Amino acid sequence: MRVLGRWLALCLTLTPAARADVLGGGWTHDLDLSTAFGSGTVTTAFSETSAFGLFDGRLRLGAGPRLLGVFGPDDAAFTTANAGLISSGAVNTITASKVRIGALNLALSARVRIVAGLELGANIDVIGVGFGPSRAVTATTGNFQGVHTAAPPAFNLLALGRNDKGALDSEFHLSYWFGERLVVRAGVSHLVTELVTTQPLDDGNDRFRRVSTLFFVAGGYRL
Repeated sequence: MRVLGRWLALCLTLTPAARADVLGGGWTHDLDLSTAFGSGTVTTAFSETSAFGLFDGRLRLGAGPRLLGVFGPDDAAFTTANAGLISSGAVNTITASKVRIGALNLALSARVRIVAGLELGANIDVIGVGFGPSRAVTATTGNFQGVHTAAPPAFNLLALGRNDKGALDSEFHLSYWFGERLVVRAGVSHLVTELVTTQPLDDGNDRFRRVSTLFFVAGGYRL
């Protein structure tokens, strides 16, 4: 907070022309539709980002809702999400077919204009809700092998590493603007999904996680 306060004070002491260059760019509101593929998983996402421009719009920091749908492959493996956090840290593996997971999360974003219409950017989900149908899963390791019931958790939270909960997406991308309204993006998506079993397995494990690296393309429109 002290650093932020000094930065704001510096901006206020600048001349109007210099202040306009630092804080220029104003607010923008972008709509974005993306699809990603990889490891047998397909995702679609629709998002809205409200962002403020800094340094004459060359840097944009934003936030907004992202609605994510995840369509999993056959026999996708999920492993214990909370190993090491409880009891002795036993690890179980479950497999699930054609998992369907939805999430509505708040995503934070940053974009840097490189040259002309070319930008480098990243975004990450931080908190939200998850939903999706229950389904039969098969535990393939441990003392509770066999068929169980599992569903996506209702709460998603970015809490760093194995403390994360639920379905969270993050993207690293290059984008190119055609004029001031239309943009195309492409890059890599880091996707975390979870299932929670109704019956805990070894050492009370009930959250199981799958991490996927996907490649995505997207198109957007600036309002």
